[in-house]
Amino acid sequence: MKDEEYYLSMANRPLPKNKFSKYRGVNKNSNPDKPYRVCFKYKGVNYYIGAYVDELEAARAYNKAAKAVIGEHAMLNEIPNEMH
Repeated sequence: MKDEEYYLSMANRPLPKNKFSKYRGVNKNSNPDKPYRVCFKYKGVNYYIGAYVDELEAARAYNKAAKAVIGEHAMLNEIPNEMH
């Protein structure tokens, strides 16, 4: 299986119902001042992008990092009123 196929098969899994954020790659951070943490795993490497105050800012950061690391087949967040 090619890397792109494996990534897409994993990325297309449904999000858990009890997920902290509705956006891909955005998780709960332990710091209450910046409650949103952006991280993802690709090809066995963990990428920590940063911590953010705003959920949409975190989703945008994930999209930017995913495009840079994964490339054209990256699964991006659908952010209202924005084009990818």
